[in-house]
Amino acid sequence: MIARRSTGDTWRVTPFSFEHVFAAPSTEAVFAAYWDPTHQTVQDEAVSIARRDIVELDDRGDQLRRVSRVFPKKQLPALIRSLVPGQLHYLETAIWTRKLDEIAIDIWFGKRVHTCGIYRLERKGPDEIRRTYRGEVSVDIALVAGRIERGIVCELECSMPLAAACTQRWLEAHAADDLRSVAARA
Repeated sequence: MIARRSTGDTWRVTPFSFEHVFAAPSTEAVFAAYWDPTHQTVQDEAVSIARRDIVELDDRGDQLRRVSRVFPKKQLPALIRSLVPGQLHYLETAIWTRKLDEIAIDIWFGKRVHTCGIYRLERKGPDEIRRTYRGEVSVDIALVAGRIERGIVCELECSMPLAAACTQRWLEAHAADDLRSVAARA
């Protein structure tokens, strides 16, 4: 995972773990969905993201790195909003290490609210791919850190099934495509 930085003496940490099984022919097919801009737009709409600005996209062959500035539709609690200057947004870095079939995801709301995790795919059956997303939320704000962390994990609990449903629909709609070549272009 990408290293955590702190502005205070200690960090609280709240772990999370989500699992979903996709009906898909390969991990490449699921990664093709993850990196497809049209799929991303549909998924963002489903999970209440107003806008996603791609700040950086760098493909080094063995790794694909995307940095996005993400603007949610939902208003967060005033305490978190006060930590993010300007329009409410977060910075999301996703780094796909192709040979490991995993994406490291690092999200910052300002400098004191951090979420990081690993999105990993593995074959479960002939046409089943298991996605696990494990990580942690950490907040560097005295007295209310735990409440904020639990709120973020609760949001993830709500959004992960919606995102998975979008991905499954994309996989079904693109079943006839040569998904390996789509993943290679991502």
